[in-house]
Amino acid sequence: MIMKKTLGNNKGQFLIESVLLMTFMVGALVWATGQLRENKYLAKMISGPWQKVSGMIEGGVWDTPDKAKSKHPNQLNRSLTVEPE
Repeated sequence: MIMKKTLGNNKGQFLIESVLLMTFMVGALVWATGQLRENKYLAKMISGPWQKVSGMIEGGVWDTPDKAKSKHPNQLNRSLTVEPE
């Protein structure tokens, strides 16, 4: 009879489960931030598109800056003359 009463007591169950969940969530957060830092996802998200934007700013073409400079209209051979035929 005494054994049944102690097994039916759930007073500390919520506290134990909340501590376990909190430990799991902190561990998952530490692991996720470590992965983000190691693989540099944020840097890749910013630097990848920025290359194309930088090419558009510098050369007026949606390409990397080194390729965009050669495609700028200022670099094309002039086909106009002073004396048109």
